[in-house]
Amino acid sequence: LPRIQSHALCCLAMACVAPSALRAPPATGRVSARAVRPRASVALPRRAAAPSSPAPRRAVSAAAGSADDFDLTDEDIDLEFVGGEFVVEAFDDAAALATALCLEVQENAKACIEERGAFTFAVPGGSVAKSLKGLADMKDVDWTKVHVFFVNERVPGSKCLDLAMDTWANACGIPNENVHAVLGDDPKTAASLYEEQMRDLDRNQLPVDEANGLPVFDLILLGMGADGHVGSIYPDSETLDDESGAAVLGVEMPEKRSITMSMALINTADRVVVAASGTGKAETVRLALEDEECRLPGALCDAFSQIWFLDKEAASKLQAYEEMEEEEDA
Repeated sequence: LPRIQSHALCCLAMACVAPSALRAPPATGRVSARAVRPRASVALPRRAAAPSSPAPRRAVSAAAGSADDFDLTDEDIDLEFVGGEFVVEAFDDAAALATALCLEVQENAKACIEERGAFTFAVPGGSVAKSLKGLADMKDVDWTKVHVFFVNERVPGSKCLDLAMDTWANACGIPNENVHAVLGDDPKTAASLYEEQMRDLDRNQLPVDEANGLPVFDLILLGMGADGHVGSIYPDSETLDDESGAAVLGVEMPEKRSITMSMALINTADRVVVAASGTGKAETVRLALEDEECRLPGALCDAFSQIWFLDKEAASKLQAYEEMEEEEDA
């Protein structure tokens, strides 16, 4: 693999899709598959071999308006295929990864606000939320047009909300009413109320996918744990296998009661970034990106534009990374 001279230690990309990924067209005002910044890339195997040319990512039809439209024959409608994006970037250290996360938010926010006057994104808690501290220095975003939701949150509680407000949201000047708190005293009620908050927003602020009826976030940031969980979706859990079609799920665990965005909602987003750092996650990252049988939650993240941000420790067991290291030592 060529050594890439840029802010990232390496950048690995491919178009990787399956027929099940076909979706109906965006609702009015939805920004589709933006490549916000150019990325140098090389192929990385990811649960399927890289095609010789970008595979069709989804079918777009002016006639499509519901899931039933996919029963139409080729003679009924004309399909336009739009290529998706799959990118893996490995950074020198956690600080560089944090800077990249901030730039990802900044560039997507500016693009969405310029195009339709609105930007809606979702964040987790933990290290990813802390990494967004640099957003406060980005003065070229109209933060009054930004809405923030949380990928997961304790119930009852406001840990993720408080972290966001204290770390970056207040400093950015995002109106308090645009930072959406999780309400309710039990997970099931809180999940229902949180989904209502999403659906109560103007469709220009938060579009709805015409195929599955779920809200379409411009950007969702996720942190993946050493066990492969994202949000409050854990391996071998009911939330991982949920097929209810709900946007938000209640999670009842002995040690933690919470709500989480469903995998269906995550994968409906225009752009999803999964972040992981540290040697303790290296094997999980390898499984998620290279094992075609892997069913860890992180491995099942498959948005239209799917991005992975890693530090070099988390990327260290990837075949592509190891080959790059071998070439550098030769």
